[in-house]
Amino acid sequence: MIRLWLGLAIAAAASARVLVDTIGWTDRDRQFYGPALRFLVHDTTFGTHAVWKSGYGEIRYNHRPRGDTWRWPGGTVINPFQRNLGCLDIDVRHGWAYVSADYLWQGTPLISYFTDSAPGAGRFRESVLNAGLRRNLVAASDRGYPKWLALSDDSVYFQGFFGATRLGETGVYPTHNLAVAKQTGRFGCIWATNQGPNSGRLYLKQTPNNGANWYATVCLSDSVPSSFARSLLGACATYDTIRIHLVADFYDGADPSEVVIWHYCPYDAPSWHVVHYLSLPGAARLGDHNLAACRPSIGMDRRRRELYVAWEQFDPDNVDPLTGLCRADVWATRSRDNGRTWGEPVRLTGPDQTSRRFPFLAEVVDETLRVICFQDQVAGLWEQGEGAQTTNPVLVLSVPAAQLPVAVAEPASGRPGPGLVRPLVSARGFDVAPAVRRLTATDAAGRAVLDLRRPRRFGPELAAGVYFLLLETAAGRSRARVVKTR
Repeated sequence: MIRLWLGLAIAAAASARVLVDTIGWTDRDRQFYGPALRFLVHDTTFGTHAVWKSGYGEIRYNHRPRGDTWRWPGGTVINPFQRNLGCLDIDVRHGWAYVSADYLWQGTPLISYFTDSAPGAGRFRESVLNAGLRRNLVAASDRGYPKWLALSDDSVYFQGFFGATRLGETGVYPTHNLAVAKQTGRFGCIWATNQGPNSGRLYLKQTPNNGANWYATVCLSDSVPSSFARSLLGACATYDTIRIHLVADFYDGADPSEVVIWHYCPYDAPSWHVVHYLSLPGAARLGDHNLAACRPSIGMDRRRRELYVAWEQFDPDNVDPLTGLCRADVWATRSRDNGRTWGEPVRLTGPDQTSRRFPFLAEVVDETLRVICFQDQVAGLWEQGEGAQTTNPVLVLSVPAAQLPVAVAEPASGRPGPGLVRPLVSARGFDVAPAVRRLTATDAAGRAVLDLRRPRRFGPELAAGVYFLLLETAAGRSRARVVKTR
């Protein structure tokens, strides 16, 4: 195992001190195709668990006991026979790991799962679950019982020990994900359609009691306050107790170089909040099945009531000369108000001559973010014909949560800044509250772009991008950030 401290200078003069552990190696530079999957679990009692793909059909596991170091220098192989890796979760009562998998047996797809013999022991036994399903994901409930989400015939199914329930149509690509509330046994099933006239629409279906009953299916794309409401990769989610917190990377369905990462909590009004917006030059090449900023995952510090999001983001100024593709790095941000506002994003890795791909943020954050990612020596996926196959480090980043900036605090006088501007990402413009007497705006580079007196609407005259507002009312001044997508 290799451990490094990295002090990284990043945009907006923010920086983060990142502890980097190399926990293994892999020659598979495509770890998963769709949304960020649970490859890392932090258990405050027994320690941290990690899984990844290595070689063809080989699944590796590593464990770091609490207060100790990672157990195996390169991880340990858990499967004696070739399997496709699904994802990881833990039994919260006993602390052992579950790992989901699937494989073909005489032409028939089978799903299975591996169960460790003790917390971090690395001695797994396999149980076959069902025939006809594939792309198997696992999540374990409050009582420790696992449930699964898998695909069959372009549909997504919720699988228990005694049968499967069809939830909806998805398509040929894996765009599904599974979240669970460890405190209540509530499951959230997420998927996006990726073929036909509804391609790119994102769906959520929840069960409050381990699959015995279901709430109505919700098409999340219908409620996004933006034309950026199409999903290429699906979404990722976690729960506090009964409230789901979901992050999704949406684009317009055509241009992968412009993307908005959204946070969704149905109990909030509004339910959608902008986490991050990014628009890259049209000449930027992103490689197979990517968006400019994509595969976000979400974690939570329940004691502090804070949310965190990490994602991979492609850099148009850091291009691999061998493939002509943009390299990626891991970014993260923080919210202290249930996701309503987010601090300026922090770049946790690079830039250098490698590409950090497929990050996943452990859902439990106890004052430290833990992110697994893969340091690709050549940008692109060799399995898709993008560059050569290389042997790449598997990294776990540890970042003190306090090093991530929070959203700028609003002054005590007057209404909060975001309340003075209708919080919509809009192609037409933004409505302004009557109390605002003057509005000035600067772009992300700090250049003044607007100075309006008695504004009631603004935005059509602005190019797409992030803008910072100074709003003056009779009660004082407030600041806000808005994102314009068209």
